[in-house]
Amino acid sequence: MLSRFFTPRRRGFMRCIAVLFLLLSCCISAPLSTAAAQKGAAKAAQHNATAGPAKKRPDAQVAQAGKEKNKSAASRQNAEVRKKSEGTKSAAARGKAGKTAPVPVKAYITMDLTHKAVISAYNADRPIAPASLTKVLTMFVILDQVKAGKLSLDGMVQVSRKAADTGGSTINLHAGQRVRLSDLLRGMAVASGNDAAVAAAQHAAGSEQAFVRLMNRKAKALGMTRSVFKNVHGLPAQGQQSTARDLLTMTRSYLAAHPGALGLFHSRPYLDLQSLRPNTHPLLGHIEGVDGLKTGYVASSGYNLITTARYRNTRLVSVVLGAPSKEVRLQEAGRLLRDAYARVDAAEAKKAAAGSRKKAGKTRGLADTTRSAA
Repeated sequence: MLSRFFTPRRRGFMRCIAVLFLLLSCCISAPLSTAAAQKGAAKAAQHNATAGPAKKRPDAQVAQAGKEKNKSAASRQNAEVRKKSEGTKSAAARGKAGKTAPVPVKAYITMDLTHKAVISAYNADRPIAPASLTKVLTMFVILDQVKAGKLSLDGMVQVSRKAADTGGSTINLHAGQRVRLSDLLRGMAVASGNDAAVAAAQHAAGSEQAFVRLMNRKAKALGMTRSVFKNVHGLPAQGQQSTARDLLTMTRSYLAAHPGALGLFHSRPYLDLQSLRPNTHPLLGHIEGVDGLKTGYVASSGYNLITTARYRNTRLVSVVLGAPSKEVRLQEAGRLLRDAYARVDAAEAKKAAAGSRKKAGKTRGLADTTRSAA
């Protein structure tokens, strides 16, 4: 019965049905497995996203905080570097803007004697060896005695052995030689003769030591409070000193007491006692208005200079002490004098402008008065 039912054709058909069913079940189960796997992976990912990172979160926060801290520190450091750099640049700019050249001399002072105004000064009260500027005070004391009638410029002076043997700059005097007092003064002023200073001092006071006492008494009377003199010529001597301000005080008093001294002694371009000797003042004959006064040098002080000048009816005096060389002394003295001249020019221009305005005001006032009367 069954054999008739399961005929070969039917059995083949059923096998085909079974194979199809098997293939269908495989096709259905594969997507389900894939979906399950994906679902499991999603769950695992979700678990890792919640549970796993929770364990690692503190480390991540620490790392992130460290990065931010390092970044903040670096920012602060960069800011400090920039600030320091800007400050350095600013300081350099300020230094460049306000930078002044170093003063090449130890001290100086310049004064307008006509208007009694100090134009410029630097270390004016610093004690410095005056060197041959001392001879101005020596001449001052001698001319005081000439003015008082105690001495005569035409009087003859016999040169002593001590005077003739004086070292440094000289006018080549010889022991026993007789020279006019005026020639000795000229030799002191033009050629800075140390021998002439000693001979004149001995003639005036009997000895150099006695004359030095007269010099210090005169300096005190003039108000040279920081000055001490040990000899009459300025050669090196322990304790001998003065200041730019004191030497200015001496010079202005000297010019006031003996106004003819410049023309008689200091303005002469040459000394011609025995030979033609040029005046030692470097500005005389080279800058307009310069008419004296004295140079000086000793190693302890450097190169010194007193300059007198008249410019546009204004009397000027400048003192320079302690230049390292003749060239620097010349440059600095010239600069100070030119600055003083520029100041005088500016004052004259201002005065002229004020006069023009005043004159114009008077003219307008006169015109207004005329119109009112009409």
